[in-house]
Amino acid sequence: MDTSLLETFKKLPLGGVDRRALVSLLETEGPAVARQLLAQERTRIRPAHTEIAADAVVLILGGSNGLTRALALQLLFGERAAIVGVHYDSEKLQIGAHHVAALREAAAREGLAVRFVNADACRPDTVAQLVAELREQCRAVHLVNGIAAGAPKRHAEHGPTVVPDLDVAFDPVLQVPDFSRPENIRKLGLVQVEVATAADVERTIKFMGSSTLLWAKALADAGLIAPRESVVAFCDYDFPPDDPVYGMGPLADAKRMQRETLGVVRERFGARVARLCYPAMPTTAIGAIPGGLLMYALAAEILKERGQYQSIAELATETMTLWREPWPEGDVRLDAPYQAALPEVRQRLEALRPDTIHAALGRLYEPQAEQR
Repeated sequence: MDTSLLETFKKLPLGGVDRRALVSLLETEGPAVARQLLAQERTRIRPAHTEIAADAVVLILGGSNGLTRALALQLLFGERAAIVGVHYDSEKLQIGAHHVAALREAAAREGLAVRFVNADACRPDTVAQLVAELREQCRAVHLVNGIAAGAPKRHAEHGPTVVPDLDVAFDPVLQVPDFSRPENIRKLGLVQVEVATAADVERTIKFMGSSTLLWAKALADAGLIAPRESVVAFCDYDFPPDDPVYGMGPLADAKRMQRETLGVVRERFGARVARLCYPAMPTTAIGAIPGGLLMYALAAEILKERGQYQSIAELATETMTLWREPWPEGDVRLDAPYQAALPEVRQRLEALRPDTIHAALGRLYEPQAEQR
């Protein structure tokens, strides 16, 4: 790619949605939009025939948006499993609280067991209180860690850099990148990747590095990790070592720590462990990662051409393999087609220009509901 043709632009949260307008939109439209989306999604949910015991609970760290929300929907409405979610959302600024409210309403109408706690999942008192409550409610717990709260920056020794990315308009209510129309892709350009501060590193390790072991130990101490039954898994993105964002900053450190944690959890507590390897998807989180929207768009274009594209809901259904024999353990590759497409992604990236970006993504434009 000839980067001299690209302008540098600032990567704004949620594509630059006005904060005041966002508060008003969420207050007036958030509840109805969340209910409507859930109703649409439920028409496509089918049982995946898991074997989750009736006296077990699936505990999801996350569950209010993105991939973990899709997991919660499949587990609850498809598998009729009891779930507990720990999310951390601003009710004024984030759609997650409205998604949770809609989910709880729908579950209550069907007598399904669901609970969500809006709290910092890495605070010791949050962990202690919820684990104590779970001990009174169930025999065993499955843990899926989907916390996404890291700093997409670089370590000081690598210095700042710029990477190609897309400036994409977001759905202002649902807060996801909106690839449904060509005009929503406003620019192909360069964005800055900053250097992480010590606080950035500490926060990333806290939320995305050590959180799995924090919860697994507390659950095991309470007798809620059933050996060879309970699953302990975390959502991962398998990045190349030379990735200028993921591979050279605190995100890499946190992911490696999570991976090492799984071995500890298996040996110490007897849990079945799994690393859930997902492809780049059009979630709220990916919009904050420099280069993430461009990577998703090119990969999705290629996968659609090959007939291999999977929506977030389809990936969630495939994840149910965690609770079906033969029991998987280790890497659960939900990203195999995506990884196979990466060489072609890199080839097409080299040929991109600002005046060809819309033509290069012709298959990507479709109703956004199909991509969530």
